[in-house]
Amino acid sequence: MDSLPIIQRIYTDGACSGNPGPGGWGTVLYLADGRVEELGGRAAPTTNNRMEMQAAIAGLTRLRDSGQTAPVSLYTDSEYVLKGITQWIAGWKRRGWVNSAKKPVLNRDLWEVLDELTTEVNQTLTKPLGWIHVRGHSGDPGNERCDTIARAFAASRPIQLKTADVG
Repeated sequence: MDSLPIIQRIYTDGACSGNPGPGGWGTVLYLADGRVEELGGRAAPTTNNRMEMQAAIAGLTRLRDSGQTAPVSLYTDSEYVLKGITQWIAGWKRRGWVNSAKKPVLNRDLWEVLDELTTEVNQTLTKPLGWIHVRGHSGDPGNERCDTIARAFAASRPIQLKTADVG
């Protein structure tokens, strides 16, 4: 595992053309050696919230698979993802995946995956994963790049993703 570059920051974003409609997600991983690794994908029909979650899942899957122990922060412009994973999920699970309005939690399938991944990476990292809110469309380069990737995938437009050479 030592040969893999250390991930320092993970940025995520989702986009949807219509809600629901065709959607895309983008994830940018900033590596300690200065390189960048970009991931993206598409789904249709879907919702913006599902694409936001899928971007976080992709980043955390890559982090988990790296086996790294160095601390990492994940940046998202989605308050739904941020509050869902850091505040609401404990109550949802306690109530049997029912929200405070006594209705089934939307996107439970993805929340369960995101929860499991967060637990797995927190067992490996020397400090718990940092979840940080970044204002969307505010000029943050990581967020802006994720948005570009997500929108391209949502529109089925070709986009060149940067990939770090890890082997």
